[in-house]
Amino acid sequence: MSVADTLVERLTGQVYAEDVDVEVGIVLPVDALVDPQSSATAELVGHGPLPAGIATDLLRLTAGKRWWRRLFAHPAHGTLVGGDPTRRFFDGVLAKLIALRDHGACRDPFCGAPIRHIDHIAGARVGGPTSLGNGRGNCVRGNLLKEVPGWHVHLIHDGLDDHPHTVRTTTPTGHTYTSRAGP
Repeated sequence: MSVADTLVERLTGQVYAEDVDVEVGIVLPVDALVDPQSSATAELVGHGPLPAGIATDLLRLTAGKRWWRRLFAHPAHGTLVGGDPTRRFFDGVLAKLIALRDHGACRDPFCGAPIRHIDHIAGARVGGPTSLGNGRGNCVRGNLLKEVPGWHVHLIHDGLDDHPHTVRTTTPTGHTYTSRAGP
């Protein structure tokens, strides 16, 4: 066993470096998905631009322990509008995007405490996707409170169009509060 393999085993719990799962983000303009001949440029997260054709070839031809998370950019202004919703939990890049969009603060009315939970607006148990639009940063209290009878949280705008990410909270007394993500 080499020194590198010993280091990998100590850091990851895997015996060989080849056994370590790797996740790499690729930001693709939406038009590159529609038009395979597009001259659009993709971005390998943390490394820089590459032609969209090469990015789509990477996604199509690689397999094994490599897992690519596709991140989609708005064709007009290039901001991130979504990613692969293949996970049940908000973690990694998706959790970071939601925390950045929500400015690190709970989106509940009159709260503003630091985000401790990132959770579904429409719960996963009722078919809500694990996505940028359906995710919201909350403090612990806010995340638990939404499960109490009488409290309702609804997504008004997912933020993927010209409207900011908007959530409406209704309390057991019938009061409603609207929360919009800032720029």
